[in-house]
Amino acid sequence: MKKLILLKIVLFPLLALGQIPVTDAATNASIGLVNSQLTSINIQLKAMNKNLGRLINLLERNNNLTSKSKDILKEELEAKKTAPNYVTKSTDVGRTMDLKDKIVEAYRTSRNTVQDFEYLERQEIQDFLMYSTDAIIDTKNLFKQCNQIIKTKSIIQPEERLKEVNSINIKLEAILDELIAYNGRLEQTNSFRAARRTLINLNKE
Repeated sequence: MKKLILLKIVLFPLLALGQIPVTDAATNASIGLVNSQLTSINIQLKAMNKNLGRLINLLERNNNLTSKSKDILKEELEAKKTAPNYVTKSTDVGRTMDLKDKIVEAYRTSRNTVQDFEYLERQEIQDFLMYSTDAIIDTKNLFKQCNQIIKTKSIIQPEERLKEVNSINIKLEAILDELIAYNGRLEQTNSFRAARRTLINLNKE
C-alpha cells in the first residue's frame, strides 16, 4: 500500500509535465486562429475604409455638382425675370407702339371730322364720341399691359412674353379697324343725307 502511494507521488508530476505540450499546442492553435481572424478583419476594414473614402469623394463631388446646379438654376431664373433685347426690340413690341400711335391719331382726326358733319344728328355724334373715348381708354390699358409684360420681374419665358404682346396687338388692331370703320359709316351717312338734301332742294326748284 505504501508502495502504491509512493508510485502515485512519483508519477503524478510526470503526468502533469506530459500535458504541458498539449496545452501549449492548443493555445498556439487558438492564437493562430485569432490572428488569422484579425488579419481577415483588418483586410475587411481596409476595404471598407477604401470604399468609405470613395463614397466620401462621391458625396463631395455630388455636393459640388449640386451647388453648381443651384447656381446655374439661380442664374437662369434671374435671366427669365428680365426680357432679353430680342423681346424688347422685337417687331411685335414695335407693332404695339405703332398701333397705339395710329389709334390716337384716328381718335383725334375722327372727333374733329365727325363734329363737322352737319347732317348727323346730335345723338349720333354723342354716341361716336363716347365710343371713341372708350377706345382710347382700352388702348391705354392694353399698352400698359404690354409694358408690364416686358418689364415685369416675374419668371416668364421670352416666348411667352412675345405671345402675350402679340395677343395685345390683335386687340389693338381690332380697336383701330373698328374706329376707322365707325368713322367711315358716319361719313357715308352724312354724305347720303347731304346728297338727299341737295336732291330735295333741286326738286323744289
